[in-house]
Amino acid sequence: MKPDTAHSNPERGTSEKRALYARSALAGYFFLTGAVLPVWASRIPAVKEQSGVGADELGLALLCMGVGAIITARVGGTLLDRCAPRFVIAPAAVASSLCLALPGAATGPRELAVALFVLGSAHSLLNISVNTHAAFLQQPLGRPLLSSFHAFVSLGASFGALCGVVTAHADLGPLATFQTMGVLLALAALIPARALVRYTPPTADVPARGGRSPRRPLLSPVLLALGAMTMAAMLSESAVQDWSALYAQESVGASGAMAAAVFASFTVMMTVGRILGDRLALLLGRVNLLRYGAITAACGFALALGLPAPATVLAGFALIGLGLSCAVPQLFSAAAEIDPRHVGRNLGTVAAIGYVGPLVGAPAIGLLSEQGGVGTGLLVPVLLTGALALGAGSARRRAGMGTADTAGRGGRIGPA
Repeated sequence: MKPDTAHSNPERGTSEKRALYARSALAGYFFLTGAVLPVWASRIPAVKEQSGVGADELGLALLCMGVGAIITARVGGTLLDRCAPRFVIAPAAVASSLCLALPGAATGPRELAVALFVLGSAHSLLNISVNTHAAFLQQPLGRPLLSSFHAFVSLGASFGALCGVVTAHADLGPLATFQTMGVLLALAALIPARALVRYTPPTADVPARGGRSPRRPLLSPVLLALGAMTMAAMLSESAVQDWSALYAQESVGASGAMAAAVFASFTVMMTVGRILGDRLALLLGRVNLLRYGAITAACGFALALGLPAPATVLAGFALIGLGLSCAVPQLFSAAAEIDPRHVGRNLGTVAAIGYVGPLVGAPAIGLLSEQGGVGTGLLVPVLLTGALALGAGSARRRAGMGTADTAGRGGRIGPA
């Protein structure tokens, strides 16, 4: 009589089922991660007027927000290596949501700078927590997850921006807007908390420390390379978000509606690319996905900048969104593999380096745009997408977490 092998490992099936429940809960937190900051960003003009700050003081306050995010990403990542991320995510989501009220209550440049530093720190902890937990959750499910999770970030960002627009049209002040949205998002953050904690299987928690692990440098060459590529990807994304509408108006005389459509094409295609990203990672492998994506983005820039017409600008920025969509999630996934005992630290380090991109990119592109037009400023992300294509090999699959470059391996995540 032949043994029944169909259900030879019932614990594996149970673990996968629990991981699917945890995945659904975690998707909600990725949505919240995307929703928080656009609520603030959509009301920046009102906050600037209310607090009485000038453009230079607002720029300094925004810099403080970035600094808070960088510090927390690095320190918070190390913290997550000492405790399970699933216990940090819900408190971080509540804190990040409630901190929205702080910039709305600012009455001067110092208060605004402190408020944005705290908001940036809280949101950064949430961002690192959800990404670290997602990296661990890939193991029991046996497939990449980060790109599809980041699609929920894009959906959340659209929701947050829409809420900001609605409250502005309703003449709701920034403080009332931030208080209302902060409370609603904080309450929403409590809903999936129990499911995330209860259904996360043990294999998706921080690995047990059995014995001493080999001592590794805090900033290995591979980690620095991944951080530099993440910085290039984040800078390119922020450049399009900040300057695409202005470029459309400057290059083809686009109306306000057309300029908004150009940015929308970028956002929609980035969301679509992230939805498909995990399947593409299985089909192509992570290195090829990064390389082909960067080439696609470069072609989009060439189309938009080289043939300035309404149709080509619209199509070009759509290609840019599609090409850049999977870059950050796949780079985070690569960082998570370097050392399974320091996933949080390595993810936090790569994210911290990545956050530097928008901070230095905004003034650099602004200076170039002042001298030669927005098209000249956008040459910076063109060069960076080329660097992403050339450096894609740094994200190749590594022993450890056993994720990512799975093309030709049957579509499952497992040992190399």
